[in-house]
Order: sequence, then C-alpha cells, then structure tokens
Amino acid sequence: MASATKAALARLRAAKIDGRTENVRYRQSQLQYLHRELIAIQDELRAAIRKDTYVSEAEADVEFAAGMTCVKDTYETLDFDKSLSDEYSVARGQDFTQRRRGVGLVYVKTGIDFPFFSVLAPLAAAIAAGNCVLVQVNADLRYLPGLLKQAIGKALDPDAVAVIDDDVSDEASLAEAVIVDQKPEPQAPLRMNVLASRGKSRVVAVVDRTADVEAAAKSLVRARLAYNGRSSYAPDLIIVNEFVKKPFLEAAARHINAYSDAGPSRRAAASKQIEACPSSNVVASGDAGLIVDVSSRSSPLLQSKISEPTLLVTATTSLEDAIDYLTASLSKSQSSVSETTYLASYIFANPPTAKYLSQFIPSSASFINHIPSDLLIGPAAPYFPQQPLDVTRRYTPEMFSMCSPEIAQTSPPAAKAAFALFGESSGQVQGKEALSATQLAALATQPLKPTGQPLQHAKIGFFEQGILIGLGTAATPILLTLGTGLYFGVRALWSRFH
Repeated sequence: MASATKAALARLRAAKIDGRTENVRYRQSQLQYLHRELIAIQDELRAAIRKDTYVSEAEADVEFAAGMTCVKDTYETLDFDKSLSDEYSVARGQDFTQRRRGVGLVYVKTGIDFPFFSVLAPLAAAIAAGNCVLVQVNADLRYLPGLLKQAIGKALDPDAVAVIDDDVSDEASLAEAVIVDQKPEPQAPLRMNVLASRGKSRVVAVVDRTADVEAAAKSLVRARLAYNGRSSYAPDLIIVNEFVKKPFLEAAARHINAYSDAGPSRRAAASKQIEACPSSNVVASGDAGLIVDVSSRSSPLLQSKISEPTLLVTATTSLEDAIDYLTASLSKSQSSVSETTYLASYIFANPPTAKYLSQFIPSSASFINHIPSDLLIGPAAPYFPQQPLDVTRRYTPEMFSMCSPEIAQTSPPAAKAAFALFGESSGQVQGKEALSATQLAALATQPLKPTGQPLQHAKIGFFEQGILIGLGTAATPILLTLGTGLYFGVRALWSRFH
C-alpha cells in the first residue's frame, strides 16, 4: 500500500474516532461545500466527461446533472430539526426505534464508465450517513480524475474524505469498512461489507404481440445505443413474439438510422463479434449501431453481457416459451449467488400480459412499457436486497449505516412475559392481562383466525378449467350413449306391454 494511502487512512480513522461526522450540521455543510465547488468548475467537468468517455455533449451534460442531483437529493434527506428531536427521544422517555448510525469508514472503488456519477453518487450517500470516505478514482482516465481530486480536496474536510489514484491492494486493512466495488471480479463471493455492482448481470427485454411495437422499438434502440452502448442497463437480449418480429425489426431499423451518436469503431468491434457467430444475421446497420437477428437460442451471443451499440433480437412463440427460455438461460449462465436474477427486465405488453411476465421472469427490477433514462446512467446497482432499486441515485444513506435503536419503554409483550416469569407488575399489566405462564402459553396456542375466503367464492383457475373441460369432454359421449339407450329401452318396454 502506498505511503500516501496509508497516511490518508490514518487521518480517516482518527476522524472516525473523534465522531465529527455524526453531527448533522457537519454533514450538511460538507455537502453544501461540495455542491458549490462542483458548480464553480462545471464547464471543465463537462468537457472532461466528454473527452474521457467519448460521449456526446448532451450525454455528458446529462451525466453531470445526474451526479449533481445525487448530491442535492441526498442533502435533502438531512433534517437537522428532526434529527435533534430524535436524538433527545430517550431524554423524554420515548423510544427511538428508527435510529441509525454510520458504519464509520467507506471505501469507494470506481469503474471507468460514467466516472463523474460513479464518484458523486456513493460519496454523497456515505457522507450523509455520517462516514469518513476514501475514494479511489480511475487512473486510466486522463482529464476527470484530476478535476475531481481538486474539487473534493478543496471542498471537503481532508481528515474525513480522501481521494487516491491507486487501488488499496490489501483490503484486509479495511476489514471495518463498507467497500463500494463498481468493478468486482465475475466470480467474487458475496461479502457482508461489500456493495458490489452487478455489472456483469444481463438485462433482458420482452416484446409481446400486444405491445405498441413502434414505442417499444424506439425505447429499446435509445437504451442500447446511448452512451456508446456502455450502460449496464442497456438491453443485452430482446425477445420478440414471432407475430410482431418483422414490424419490430423494421421500426428498430428506422430508429437506428435516426440515431447518430455512436462511432464507427464501435460498429467494427460489434461486427467482428457477430461475424464469428454462424446463427447471427445483421438485418440493419447504420452509423449508430446494428440490429442482429439471432436464429439459434444456443448462440453464445445470447448468453453474454454486451457493451456495444448492438441490438440482439430473437423470436419467441408464446409467453410460456419466453419465460421458459429466460429461466433456463439464466440458470446456465449465472453461477454466483447474487446472479440468480437478471439485473433488469423491460416488458412491452398490455397490462395483464406485463403482469404475468414480470411475475415469472426472475429480475431485480421490471419496467413496464418504458425504460427510465436516468437508469442508464451510472454503475449497476449493488447487490443489496434489503431495499428496492433507487433508479436515480443508485446508492442511499441506508447502505452506509446500521440500525441502532434506543428503547426507553417496556413493550406490552415484554411486560406480560415479565409478569408470567416473576409475578411482578410494572403497572402495564393489569386485570385480564395479568396471566400466569401457563395461561400465556395457552393464549399463544389458540387457533389462528380464518383466512376469510369462503369456499363457494373460490375462483376457478387455469388448471381447474382444464380439468373441468377434460371431464366434460370425456363425459359427453358416455351421457349421450346412456341417454339414447335409456330412451329406446323405455320405448321398447312401453310398446311391449301396451
């Protein structure tokens, strides 16, 4: 570990011990200073984003705006008056069950894509949660890292926030820290203290025959081609119902021709990869990218994460066919615990069909008939199943804090248990609530309330309908035969005796 990094860690640990970051006013001031300093050099920052990532001017401006919005929105989560009132809850004899405190130290390892947002989003959230932060910027970039180091160093407390160029080689020295890893190894095991981005997980899209095909093609083309196809949330595989596949490809081709941000080098890289696959067919190409029709579902193209401005399209025959294929494909290509679901799914269909697909396609988040533009910016969300995806910020203060409730009052269940155990009442247990241990156990073993669903109102589902249809089909000829025989038998008897 470099001496500069060791010195920075020593300063951060000292600041962690003195507890300065626990003060809400301090956190508010830090975010204020950071926001102000970034505004002062915004022109240089936007230019650096364009030069380092080769995106369009509009894309660079949107990334800058997204990063600044993270700082602003995170700042808005800090309420000094409320925090002060909550702090003295126990002094008033009240519980403070929602109390959280920062983990103390956060280490951020950024990736190469979306370098401005990738630094600002976790940094702002970690500061708001009350932590000291060590940020490693990507040294492979030429312009932006220097500007960020300058702005952060000038705006923030150097004892609480430090920026380094090189990765911390010995992560064992950060055992007490929460690590934000935006470029984890593909088969890296899950660790409790690591917020690892799922950048290698695939994103899938399903276009059903009930979808608005034109709108679906437009959304998917924009998502795939934006930012030179480098977004973690760009669709890697598009499954289209065979009845609307042709109009979808035609619509996608029109939108690709209208899009002109990607460079020819990106196209060339995509073309070489596709030419090596015999089951792929380039059905449309332009300066912005390619549309590839993949006929074989066993093609390696359909099993990989792509980072090129290329739309991979394959056909499906039904909803069940799409679900079965996507489920089987996931089980084949994913081996880590965190990769048992797709990173995201985009479903284009009418509402009932979309509900059915989103229910059975394993995905961390499903988006119906739209793709949020802010989702395309920044790294993939970290594996953090305790809360839903934050589309705009990606990182929240809750990720960098832990629950630490303060309980000042005895709860009713605890008071009942204390009376049953020790026979003493604290004033909370009176009358019928004063139960012995035997009575308390008997009360706990009473039957649960009924579900409230009468049998006569139970709905007949898909399988029940199939069973009834099958029984009806089998019973119809039998009943007809019996009825006919009974008719002629009765008629013959009647004729004989009359």
